[in-house]
Amino acid sequence: MSEKDAIEVAETMPLDAMPPIPGIAPEGAGGPGRLLVPSLWRLLLGMAAGLGVGIAVILIVNPHIVTDVHNAQRASVQPVYLLLALLCVAAVIVTDAWSLLVLARVFKPHIERRPVVSTALESHLIGGATSFGGFEIPYQIVMLRRGGLTGSQAMSVVIFKGLVHTLLLAIVALVSLLPWTDSPITSLQRWLLLGATGALLLAWVAVWLWVQRPLGRAFVPKKLHGKLDELVEAARAFGGASRRTIAELVGLQLVYWIAMFAILIFVLHALGWRGSIVPIITGQAVMQVLMPLSPLPGGAGVAELSYLALIGPSTPESIHVSSLVLWRLFTWVVPVAIGAVSLGLRGARRAT
Repeated sequence: MSEKDAIEVAETMPLDAMPPIPGIAPEGAGGPGRLLVPSLWRLLLGMAAGLGVGIAVILIVNPHIVTDVHNAQRASVQPVYLLLALLCVAAVIVTDAWSLLVLARVFKPHIERRPVVSTALESHLIGGATSFGGFEIPYQIVMLRRGGLTGSQAMSVVIFKGLVHTLLLAIVALVSLLPWTDSPITSLQRWLLLGATGALLLAWVAVWLWVQRPLGRAFVPKKLHGKLDELVEAARAFGGASRRTIAELVGLQLVYWIAMFAILIFVLHALGWRGSIVPIITGQAVMQVLMPLSPLPGGAGVAELSYLALIGPSTPESIHVSSLVLWRLFTWVVPVAIGAVSLGLRGARRAT
């Protein structure tokens, strides 16, 4: 099942036809409900494939892995920076969950907090262990529907959060094109960055104009007109959201990206690096834009190559691999592990 089909199923399928815990289909489940989300084995294989490709890239670029492991041990001399990096990971996870809760309460002000927060945590597992993070969106839609939102409202929440999230990232990434940032971005990466940012802005404008005046409605089958009108009204609801809600969302996403970029800075400091943080920040922004181009979980392959190309020139060669491994541990493996714990606790609560 493609991501587009999964999103459609997540938005329209009756809730009683879905697996008890989306993301881990139960034994014996059949039909679209089982295909909506990956099985446990698919999650494990996806994660293993991503880790395998990442390790392969490291070995190809630098076969002297023993030396780099020795360099990584230097981090234990300054563990305070690793603790700060871990706190930044916590800030990333908390702000992401809080953002989802803020938007869900636009439609249902008294929606229960714990299920929404659990959904955000588990999305790190679903998105981090599947190709292109393909099942993260339908998973969130399903769980928000179980919280009382309609399919169109849930979809609007997820898409609006994603657009604000990506727009702020694109703005930071574009800063890397300025000469004073000393970013080692290549010509190909520059064009990819401009193309991705341009496509994002065009999507924003197209969606905004279409919501104001939905053209082409006559070409949509009449049986879908009600669903289309519901989606348009749900999208317009954000236009009527209070300024405080919008400001809170933007503020949370700013904190998210500040914490995300700070993780690598603290990792480098733990390894003894001292230098300008500007190319480190802009380099990470470009990496975050390029990583979704990888078909593997966690942006494997693209993440490692982009790191060595964009962060490598600003750091000593002796800590390239060790800093890369620690960065991937904090930004990919830890969130996936937290998502797995949250999903396990949800299953345990349902079993009691």
